[in-house]
Amino acid sequence: MSTLAPFPRLAEEIQAFNARGQLGKDPIAQYFAERRKAHGLFTNLLTDKELELLKPYLFCYRELPQRSSDTPVRVTNFIDGEWRLPAKGELALLRNLADRRIPLMEVPASTDEDVDRAVAAADRTWKSLSWAEDVFTYRKTVLKNFARMMDYFSEDCMREIRQQIPKTRLEAQKDFYEAKRAADHIEGSAEAALQGEILPPMLPGHSYWRNPWVPAGVSVIISPMNFIWGIPGIHLVGAYLAGVPFIYKGHPFAAISNTTMIRMMLAAGADPAYVQKVEGFGKGIAKLATDKRVTVVAVTGSSETAAKIQEGRGLNRLRFEGGGCNWSYVDDGYTPEELKKIAVRLTYSVCGFGAHKCTSLHGIAASGKTLDALLGFINEEMNSWRVADPREATDDKVVSPLMVHKAQTLVDIVAQAKKTPGVTVIREGGRADGAYGEHSEAVKPALLKIRPDSTVRVNWDGKGVQEVRLATTEFFMPILVGMELPDFESYVRFCLFENSHDLATSVWTRDDRKLQLGRRTLGGMLKENDGTDSALEWEEFGASGIGDSGNMGVGEVTATLSIYTRRQKGRHLVF
Repeated sequence: MSTLAPFPRLAEEIQAFNARGQLGKDPIAQYFAERRKAHGLFTNLLTDKELELLKPYLFCYRELPQRSSDTPVRVTNFIDGEWRLPAKGELALLRNLADRRIPLMEVPASTDEDVDRAVAAADRTWKSLSWAEDVFTYRKTVLKNFARMMDYFSEDCMREIRQQIPKTRLEAQKDFYEAKRAADHIEGSAEAALQGEILPPMLPGHSYWRNPWVPAGVSVIISPMNFIWGIPGIHLVGAYLAGVPFIYKGHPFAAISNTTMIRMMLAAGADPAYVQKVEGFGKGIAKLATDKRVTVVAVTGSSETAAKIQEGRGLNRLRFEGGGCNWSYVDDGYTPEELKKIAVRLTYSVCGFGAHKCTSLHGIAASGKTLDALLGFINEEMNSWRVADPREATDDKVVSPLMVHKAQTLVDIVAQAKKTPGVTVIREGGRADGAYGEHSEAVKPALLKIRPDSTVRVNWDGKGVQEVRLATTEFFMPILVGMELPDFESYVRFCLFENSHDLATSVWTRDDRKLQLGRRTLGGMLKENDGTDSALEWEEFGASGIGDSGNMGVGEVTATLSIYTRRQKGRHLVF
């Protein structure tokens, strides 16, 4: 029996739901109890016909806004089984990041009332103990349906990504398929991970066990704006498999995709009592991360945000994944032809997605001779990159607009670098030309040669003048710096003792002794003869556990599930 076949009026109910502005009870969630009761080992996954029926529910707009005269997509919260406007009714208009003339979406400016309603609903579910009666096979079936929908609607999802967070198609694929692989791999390998352990007999009549996979409690998932499917997708899969009620708070500029993900989970058969979605901004919803009913907060974002949340949570669990100030070391001994190939890879590491990946390359260290040659080749390679609107681009070498910084900040950094002793500006960068630069925070890539202690003072995003150390300040802008170091050990010491971001490092060498030293000393993700930015491999991402970045280690099945679970040790006595 198919999971939606018994509900012949569903198409009409979806139509009525859209007609009332996608407000009120969810048309699919209302059938959860019947779907759950009918589930068995031989229940089919959703068919193509059923997926087509779901399309107007998942993608309820006719088209995404493309012109200044278009109506923005209205997004709502999902709380306690219903799609709701915020309690105070306030919506914020967000404009397209690639063209500020386009009104992209209206997003709830949620407040404490909305937060309290969502947390209360999740807390009721947790205290009902219904999760203790659930079976793992049903949750696996839900995630199989979730993955099937992702595969079937991949083009629709990537279209949403590229309009909200302007990316090339390749970068959108990296984003989307990270979530798809999470649904496939974490669901598929969960049985092997979620196993307790029976210990050998210690005393006559005593049995002992350990189980580190008991659901932790109400969880909050806070995700960033750079990977709007990949990062939340991993967490939604992990939290759902762990069996915890969760509240999803995605980035405001990902609000359309946030809605799509939650609706896909509901359409896949997830219990609506376990799923809440709250949109909002900063202080308006800050209570979501500090509410004492929330057992786990998983946040991907800035270390400053995580520090504020941790201050409010005290000893309660916070799992944090931050960005990185990522460096590459290039050894001597490469031919000019080989250095050109290295330059192509490292240029992509800094320019891909406009340097907005947490693994974007920040700097290159090498001897003076190798560094000068390599920076020359990188400067040439940067000439092959276009600064253009990436939403409809078909090529990969396109620099996306800035999303967390102002274009003027890059301009000011370079201007001050020109005045700084010991700094050479090889490529100035600057604002993008024409209408694209006028209507977005688009910039050309910059290339600097610096010293380890080089600093500039700039008005950072108009928030006040601050001192910026060029070697260790994370930019999230396409600024690449080169730094001369005497040897590889100096590079290791810099990474260990001066750069607090140990998310990703890269070493290019044929010297096995240097590789072995790097493997013994460098934390996080170590790439040998490769760029720092993540490719398409499956990984426990940048999980050093120490420093300002990568300490959550999300991605691999046990690391992800452990975020949302508690440990248990047990003893049974026969008497």
